[in-house]
Amino acid sequence: MEEEVCYSTVIFKSFENDKSKELQSDDSIYAEVKKKEITSEISPESSEKEVSTPISPSHRRATLVLGLLCFLLLSALTAVSILYYNHVTAYKKILTLYTEEMTVNHKLLAHNELLETEKRGLITEDEELNSTLSFILKQNTLSVEHYCQFTGNRVQCKPCPKNWIQNGSSCYYFHLGGDWNTWTNSQKICKGFGAHLAIIDNVEEQEFINQHTEYYYDEYHGYWIGLSEKSEQGGTWVWTSGAKLEGGFWIYRPIYRDACVLSMASTNPIKSWQAASCHMYNRWICELNVLRWPDILNFE
Repeated sequence: MEEEVCYSTVIFKSFENDKSKELQSDDSIYAEVKKKEITSEISPESSEKEVSTPISPSHRRATLVLGLLCFLLLSALTAVSILYYNHVTAYKKILTLYTEEMTVNHKLLAHNELLETEKRGLITEDEELNSTLSFILKQNTLSVEHYCQFTGNRVQCKPCPKNWIQNGSSCYYFHLGGDWNTWTNSQKICKGFGAHLAIIDNVEEQEFINQHTEYYYDEYHGYWIGLSEKSEQGGTWVWTSGAKLEGGFWIYRPIYRDACVLSMASTNPIKSWQAASCHMYNRWICELNVLRWPDILNFE
């Protein structure tokens, strides 16, 4: 902004005869002051004071609407924030409840697994008891002393009677005394134990039997097993169980009719059977199933 500049013109006249103090009316001193036109812009301060622009109604409405929108937006943000906080709080509560429920569920599953294990144990024990009871009921006489030993407060029961040898699922009794017997009487003695003359189904069983037999008296004597061929059987070799013979471990093919079979002590187990008269006196081998005693009968 440019400043205002004043220009003045001063005219001086001489005074004669020391008449400086007198002034005539015609003589005048004048000063001409001119103002230079200023082409500068009007200052903001003066414009604000001098110029007053009115606000139109449309502008006022726009301002009001904008303010209202800002208020609504702020209210919406506040509501969303509150809603979000509530949802987060509810989610945390649900998550905590879910975690607690999962912990309880895991405990219940573990408890259920324990119960299932106990249940399986009880089922097994029940089956063993039933098996033991079934075995006992099949016996004419059963002395517990043949299976169980009592020492103080301890009871221990074994799957085979005393003096019997276990092999797999069977118990075997090898009669080694001097009181020999016929095949029929030997079978009766075995039945008295709830057993039968040995039935040999495979090579492993024959090898086991051969390991526990010994040579005695002469080459014609051996150990009766549960195989026979009698006239009423139609010329077929049959086991005491009623099953027909398949294969065999013969020393040589039998020529006897109405004969019974001896297992001979031999260096070659797969060639140790010999047919003989059923009335001949020999030692014998009994066989019975192992007895699975419940665990409750093995305690201290």
